This record gives sequence, C-alpha cells and structure tokens, in this order.
Amino acid sequence: MKILYVISGETGFKNTDEKILQSIGQVTKINFHYFSIVKVLKYIYNSYSSEYIVIWFASKHAIPAALLQYVYKRNLIIIAGGYDVANVSSIKYGNMRKGYKRYIGQWILSKAKYVIAVSKSNFDEILNNALVHPNKVKLVYNAINIKVLNYKYQKINQILTVGEINEETYLRKGLDRVIKLAKLMPDKNFLHIGKWTNKSGSVCTKTINRIKENSPKNLTFLGYLKRKELIDYYKNSKYYLQLSRHEAFGVSVIEAMSYGCIPIVSRAYALPEIVGENGYIVESLSDIKRIFESESNISAKYVNPKSLIKFSINRRKNSLEKIMKSSFQS
Repeated sequence: MKILYVISGETGFKNTDEKILQSIGQVTKINFHYFSIVKVLKYIYNSYSSEYIVIWFASKHAIPAALLQYVYKRNLIIIAGGYDVANVSSIKYGNMRKGYKRYIGQWILSKAKYVIAVSKSNFDEILNNALVHPNKVKLVYNAINIKVLNYKYQKINQILTVGEINEETYLRKGLDRVIKLAKLMPDKNFLHIGKWTNKSGSVCTKTINRIKENSPKNLTFLGYLKRKELIDYYKNSKYYLQLSRHEAFGVSVIEAMSYGCIPIVSRAYALPEIVGENGYIVESLSDIKRIFESESNISAKYVNPKSLIKFSINRRKNSLEKIMKSSFQS
C-alpha cells in the first residue's frame, strides 16, 4: 500500500510513526515545516497516487489534504494529539479556543476518514473541543521502544524532568512549578534536559536565561542531549517529575518509566492515565514535599514493566494497520 505521511517539524514520536508506517507500506514523507512550491506540487501528486494520507496534527499543513479530499477522496487519517484539539484558556493554549483557528481545525478534522487519539484524555478533547463524531475517533496510544522490561540500574537520588523550554512550554510543561519545588526542597538535586528554543522551534537562549536567573542552585539545566546521554540519565535517576498543565500523552514520562524512574506527575489530562498505579499523581507542590518526607515509602515504589506493554511499538503498529485496512474496505 502507498502511504503519504505529512508532518510539520521533526520529533521523536513522529519519527517512530514513520518507521511504523514503513513497516506497513511504501511511505512518502513530506515535512511541511516551511512552505515551498516544490513541496506543494509533491503534496498534490502524492495525494493522488497514495491510497492513504496520514497527517500528524490538524494544523495548517493539513489544509492541502483536506482541500484535495473534495477531488481525490483518499483515506485521510489525522493523528490529533496535542495543541490542535486543546483548549486550555488559563495558559492561552490550544487551537480550540475561540477564534478562526478553531473553525479551521474542526473543518480539517471533518474531512478525515478517521481521527487517531493518543490517549483517553485526548479522545475526549477530540470529541468535546473539535466536535468529531465518536465513530470516527480511534484510540491508539503513542509508542516507545520498550526493550527494557527487567531493568536493574544503580539509581541516584535525583529528580529528572525532560522537555523543550520556550515561552509556551514554560507554563504548559510546568517548569515554573519545578522551580518552585526546587526552592521548597533545597536538599534535593533537580535536573532538566531539553532544547532551549523560541516558539517556532529554533534554538534560542532568551527564555532559558530568564529562567536560570530565577532558579535555585539545586536545579541544573543540561540543555539538549544526544539520545544515548538522555537514556543514561533515565537509567541513573530515581525519580521523574512532570508537572504539566496539559499533556495529550507524555512520551518522556513513559520513557522514564521504562528505565525504572518513579514518576511524579500532576493531575492534568493524560498524565494520570499513563502513569496509573506506577507512581504518584499530585495536586500541589505540598503533596510532593509530603511524599519525600517519608522517603522510605517512596523508595518502595517501583514501575510494573507489564503496565507499559500497551505503549509498545508492535501494539501501535497493529492498531494503525487494522484502522487503515478497515478504511480501505469501507
């Protein structure tokens, strides 16, 4: 089968899906991170010649595929897993807030044969914010490479958090909360790993420099690290912290859990769902402080490897393949 795969910007989870789709059929990828006539022509040609069009996010790069549906009537599958279907007014986050972007997003999703949700929380956002019919929405959890099911690492008593830093993610990922927590717990070692960018994703130190000025000495910002280095920190860190205000899934949380980090997450959107019984779901910074006051209890916590199998690449591949075959037959 021929598949056109359309993204806007490279990320780890998009690369994972590219490999999954390549194992299902013949894939042509278009990265619409910037506009060009050549890309538009390639988009039109491959929309005609492909049996399936798979697009990550119902944003502007999906508009050509939605328009071409009036002509080609291809099997359009949109993975709507984040900003495109969110509406978090408290941090001014999400396409589904009031305005023209909301109506454009709803129109794009209306042209899809199926809309993929990456969590139950994300499923509800697609239904309630984007007004997609329930029969069109399919739940397929994001995937990571889960080869580490019997981890035995010598853990360091440090608290790790991972995520890109810019003006938008500072609040959405709860980095302001991490800073406050580090100040409340000066005897603990906090580490942050992630790119320092601007809103468009380009390297920028403006936001991180401002954040550093307000951060205590026990919080270290390591910036972007290569994959192997990141995995070493997962292996070595005893705790993983994610205090987001919105998460459609939380790939870094699952990755950290796969290396035995005890997750401590906010009660926000998909985070309680993916952590389950494996860690701590907190309402406030005081909750976290109380958890560490009885460290013998938290040290007894462990991640059940079997609970991560539903986030495996094979599980996602099988689900996506089944959806694609059903769309072809219907």
